Amino acid sequence: MSNTATSRLVVGDRFRDFAEAVGAETLSALARALDAGDLDTVEGPVHVVTGQGIGEFEISYLKDAISRRQLDDRIIVVHSGGQPARRQELHKAREDNVLVAGLTQVDDSTYEAGLRLHDHNELLVDVQDRVHVQGMVAIEAARQMFLSVIEHYFTARWPQQRYYIVLNSMNTTFSNFLFPVGATLRLTVDESDLSEPSRLTVRTTVEVVQAGRAAASVTIDAAAFAPGLLEEKELRRAKSAVASTMDAALAAV
Repeated sequence: MSNTATSRLVVGDRFRDFAEAVGAETLSALARALDAGDLDTVEGPVHVVTGQGIGEFEISYLKDAISRRQLDDRIIVVHSGGQPARRQELHKAREDNVLVAGLTQVDDSTYEAGLRLHDHNELLVDVQDRVHVQGMVAIEAARQMFLSVIEHYFTARWPQQRYYIVLNSMNTTFSNFLFPVGATLRLTVDESDLSEPSRLTVRTTVEVVQAGRAAASVTIDAAAFAPGLLEEKELRRAKSAVASTMDAALAAV
């Protein structure tokens, strides 16, 4: 960080290639510089803006490093991340894998949330060696946005009922690269039928918007069923799949 810089972007360590390409800092690099006293003579205020890979846990660590050098009045962390969507809305067991934060309803058919990408997200731990974020992140973010809206605003109308959500189709169009900085998930309900509580049908379009442009657009056609309506069919097809697998394996012996 230059001693004359007035603002700086910091991202998670997973996005090192991005940081090097655009002149940003990784969390570890910035923390090391602080601990080494490299920023003790910085002229404030310097605003450190958080990108992807930086959550409340990492911010606490960064603020502690700033405080140890008594730089709180000169280095200010700017973070705008919202509250991550709840586990029961996303069908995810680990917070690391939650991609939706700050869900809000804009109007009768439009919902928005922020893209939240943890440094240890399941889609990044295998490989993240490009400046941009891989397309699967946009697809999974759109899927999670859909689930969050359906669970929070649709199926919640019948709180005594639990639903089995089935995706019929997901059609994706990529328009721009997605980078590890702030992005908005915007869901529009194109069509819905909620007349029968045991079977809800919804078609939506989720746009992943960054810097005023859509990076990806995902159209999702799905239905939410009362579990009893699907369990028998699911079990029957599971048994059929097992029988087919066994027959094929034994035929090769």
